[in-house]
Amino acid sequence: MKRCFLILFVLSLSLLPAAVLAEKTVGTDVADEDITDFYFTCSTSTYPPEYQRYRFYVEDGKKLFFHEAREGGGWPQAEEDITLSGTVELSEEDWAAFCACLRGGTVRPRSDEVLDGDSGPWTYLYWTGDGGIDQEFSFASYAKAKEFEELCFSLAQNHVLTRFYFYHGGYMVPEFYEIILRNGNYYMIENEDETRPFDLAYEKEIETVIETYNILSWDGFDKSNPYVLDGESFTLELRYADGTSVRAYGDNSFPENYNDAMDSIEAILEKEKMSRMAGTYRYEGEGIGGDFTITLNADGTYTFYEGYLSSYMGGGTWSIFSGAVYLTEQNGYDLEFMFGYEDGTLIYIADGSDAFIYVKVGDGERFVRVDDKGVIN
Repeated sequence: MKRCFLILFVLSLSLLPAAVLAEKTVGTDVADEDITDFYFTCSTSTYPPEYQRYRFYVEDGKKLFFHEAREGGGWPQAEEDITLSGTVELSEEDWAAFCACLRGGTVRPRSDEVLDGDSGPWTYLYWTGDGGIDQEFSFASYAKAKEFEELCFSLAQNHVLTRFYFYHGGYMVPEFYEIILRNGNYYMIENEDETRPFDLAYEKEIETVIETYNILSWDGFDKSNPYVLDGESFTLELRYADGTSVRAYGDNSFPENYNDAMDSIEAILEKEKMSRMAGTYRYEGEGIGGDFTITLNADGTYTFYEGYLSSYMGGGTWSIFSGAVYLTEQNGYDLEFMFGYEDGTLIYIADGSDAFIYVKVGDGERFVRVDDKGVIN
């Protein structure tokens, strides 16, 4: 994550009428315990553009820190440009350090119009007694602003997920997933397969699930139910750069929100697999007057065309289960096809599959992924 260096927020003092310049000082007029919410945002259209937001706030008695960075992409930046984000509960020491950065700074009535076209930073302090008016904040000095930036940078970098491990098995085929951070990039190890890159966007979705279902609270869960003869066991481990870790184990006994959380995570992992496997696959045998191809789309739809002489364009939906790829026809025929998948190749599984319309595909025959020019990739 690139550093977003602060631009001292002093320009508005000379632009506002004297009657509006009534200020309140943090630490005297605004007590630390009265602070409820603080926003810092800056956004530049430089090349590449950058966006940074920090938020310190109190919610349900907890003191929290939120951070989001967007880098690269186009302008204005959108959610797909997010490179780092997360929310962490702060210790009393962290919150005290935050308050110390604000102390001596001032709040005054908001004057958003002064900032039109500016890159920021835009800083707003919400506090008990602000009356919905006195919220525009200025640091007491450049040194205090830098101190705040250093604190935010430290909190944002330290609370980074460095390992996600999930195993589940029992009545189903055991599966495990491990996502690890190496040299700034995420990688996936799935069911003892080779390590492969794992897209940051999907890792961010997993972090959202962790936050939504409060998975950090599962730490230390270790329960079993010996009265269930055929069920499921699981192991979950999380590790963060700041030393935060979670380990939970259950055998037919599960922590709160387990099913919803794991269903959400497995949906993300399946979506990532589908995105990775999307493409056009060409049959190694003969088609009807041309190439026989199957195209898997990342949105879960597919088409197949058995050759130029075929009068039927197949299509439907596809999914992944226990390492196999399932195609369900929806374009007129009641057909289902099953494939194995290995190294960019679909391998036809005759047992459990229907026959294609014109081409007889044998068990174990292959469809190899090709690029838009028909070259194997």
